[in-house]
Amino acid sequence: MRIIFATHNEDKLREIREILREFPGEIISKKEIGEWEDAVEDGSSFLENAEIKAYDLYVRLKKKELLQDGDIIMADDSGLSIEALSFGPGIYSARFLGENTPYPEKNKRILEMMKEASSKSRYAYFTCAIVAVLSDGRSLKTEARCEGEIAKEIRGEAGFGYDPIFFIPECGKTAAELSEEEKNKVSHRGKALRKMERILKEELEKKPLSLMTAEVESENSEKEEKKKKAKSSAKKGAEDSSKASSVKEKKILVVSDNHRKLDNIYKLLEENPDISYFIHLGDSEGSEDAIRTHLPKGCESYFVQGNNDFFACLPKEIEMRLGKERLFLTHGHLYGVGFDLQGLADEARARNCSMALFGHTHRPFSRMVNGVLCINPGSINFPRQENRKPSYAMFYLDKKGNLRTEAKYI
Repeated sequence: MRIIFATHNEDKLREIREILREFPGEIISKKEIGEWEDAVEDGSSFLENAEIKAYDLYVRLKKKELLQDGDIIMADDSGLSIEALSFGPGIYSARFLGENTPYPEKNKRILEMMKEASSKSRYAYFTCAIVAVLSDGRSLKTEARCEGEIAKEIRGEAGFGYDPIFFIPECGKTAAELSEEEKNKVSHRGKALRKMERILKEELEKKPLSLMTAEVESENSEKEEKKKKAKSSAKKGAEDSSKASSVKEKKILVVSDNHRKLDNIYKLLEENPDISYFIHLGDSEGSEDAIRTHLPKGCESYFVQGNNDFFACLPKEIEMRLGKERLFLTHGHLYGVGFDLQGLADEARARNCSMALFGHTHRPFSRMVNGVLCINPGSINFPRQENRKPSYAMFYLDKKGNLRTEAKYI
């Protein structure tokens, strides 16, 4: 068994090997397996960025046939949040003050910026989020913090990054003054990795990962065979039913996360000139007016605000009715959809909505959660799911008010 960690950072890798020294199997970096490319970290949280990096490496290695049975792909994202800097730099910690600026210079600049800061506003914390992708494509997630404050001077020679200015009151030292053993006991990464270690051991006790993968592949193969037979037998009946029905369904095009790029949306509008509704679930980044000008005449449009729609005058949430269904539209970041869908489903239920439509994760999704059908069309331009195909959803509303949904890919 191998843990392949999505990092080039030797200091980080050394820490990880030390913290997970009792975990069975080898821990190697992505470069040790021959993968040098980095994922584009465009998530809005530590957890999202860790997930992006983990799945990006998983897909790359799978395509190159470099994955072995039982391999675990792991990635983390971490950063420092400081109250006096409006809890920045946060997820931008590595790029703060310039990606190529050395950390001694960054630390010096932060101390200068906080020269007049009060004791209370010196409060800070490190966050570490970790995502592990198993051989069968399932993921496990953990997150942890280490709380402290920004020191008034640079102290310590150990550690790396922002460690020399991060003072931990319970230890009476900065992170850079701690021994490796002391730091790993209290650090954000140490806590998150130990959580992950416990979860992974529980998974391994249930069933070896290689066996789990083989069973999943076998099960998927059987399902595909059944689907083919079902499609074949149902095709004729569906065609006959379609011919017999003179009722034309209304089409609803649902997209999300185009992030200003319009080519794929324009292509869909050309291919579907008969849509009655257009729904955009956020992160249009100012492209909504251009989209509206390309919509068919009489087409109703609905746009919600995403986490990157900084200056858009768009609603954060919309409730609407389509036939027999009441829909709750939102981008999803306000409900933590990158972690779970409980909050989203609860909000939809509180609004008497039977469906919740969201974006944000860039992954197509459709599942019942506490009696609410939660649907994500995925990203029309920047997909993050395994097949990396831009995706969208098409809904069909019949004359009786019944709504059916389909996930589609470009």
